[in-house]
Amino acid sequence: MLEKNKVIIIIPSYNGQDYWPGLMPLLSQEKYHDFDLEIVVVDNNSSDDSVVYLRENYPEIKLIINEENTGFVGANNIGYQYAKKQGADFIYLLNQDTVIESGFLQPLYDFAKQNKFGSLQSKLKLWGKEDRINTIGNAIHFLGFGFGKKSGQIDDNKQKISEINYASGAGVFISMKALQDLGGLFDETMFMYLEDLDLGWALQLLDYDNYLIPDSVVYHKYEFNRSMKHLRWFERNRLWTMLKNYKIGTLILIFPAWLLMELGQFFFALLNKRFWQKIRSYSFLLSPPAWKILSKKRKYIQSKRQRSDRQIVYKFSGRILFQPLDSFLLKISNFIFGFYWLLIKNFIFW
Repeated sequence: MLEKNKVIIIIPSYNGQDYWPGLMPLLSQEKYHDFDLEIVVVDNNSSDDSVVYLRENYPEIKLIINEENTGFVGANNIGYQYAKKQGADFIYLLNQDTVIESGFLQPLYDFAKQNKFGSLQSKLKLWGKEDRINTIGNAIHFLGFGFGKKSGQIDDNKQKISEINYASGAGVFISMKALQDLGGLFDETMFMYLEDLDLGWALQLLDYDNYLIPDSVVYHKYEFNRSMKHLRWFERNRLWTMLKNYKIGTLILIFPAWLLMELGQFFFALLNKRFWQKIRSYSFLLSPPAWKILSKKRKYIQSKRQRSDRQIVYKFSGRILFQPLDSFLLKISNFIFGFYWLLIKNFIFW
């Protein structure tokens, strides 16, 4: 009898008590015939009753308890190391603020058995607005921004399996073989936000594609304003990812657009009373210790790449098409940067 493949669901947890009653009753009942399933919760030193609740109600779930908050990145990386030791073939990263649809792993596994891939995105829908999409795969803007495709739009249920730039870390199925080739899961320097963009980009560099699998459905209790409170991490990690993954020639070509965008981001930060968050992002990026780490990571990923920038960036966007950010300023920005990218990407031949 052939040994079954193993899938491990990794849930990073931080003060998630309010979310567990919506997620765990359904998730704990998930059973599959053709692969073994294990659920791991990595708790980031929660101050609520999260751990007690899980221990009392779901003793079958593996609990890993951190003595400090290691962030979304750190918790997932700890879960990945556990999955690696357990001999998992695939992992599924799942946010604590989600609700699953029964059988959500089967379409992902069916695709995984037959295809080479890096990551597979479940269709994420908005909890409380179940007819609307959270994301059907994320897009990468050439200046390092990431956004969910069709976010906030009515779900017409006509999506097909398709290639995407990267998968949202809120609900993503990942090949352990691809991660072994990459050398790990998330860049531990990033702590939280855009780590999933960085991973999707890196997987493409290593010749692994990312796909949307729309028959796998997860509902996300997503709040855009909650995320935007952490502008420092978004801005820091956006620039970090660009500096690490692009070739030097590409960085030079996009520099004029980058400079203009930075001025716009400073203006945005001022308007939203987050100026000092933007400054803090630069204070980290310009520090000698950060440059030392960046240099090492850049050298590593560039040595691993199997694809040219030209092969990858043609799939990137020059516009941000994200409903929660829709504004007159964004429309102007999209016109300027969309036109710039349309022209400049044709000069990338490396």
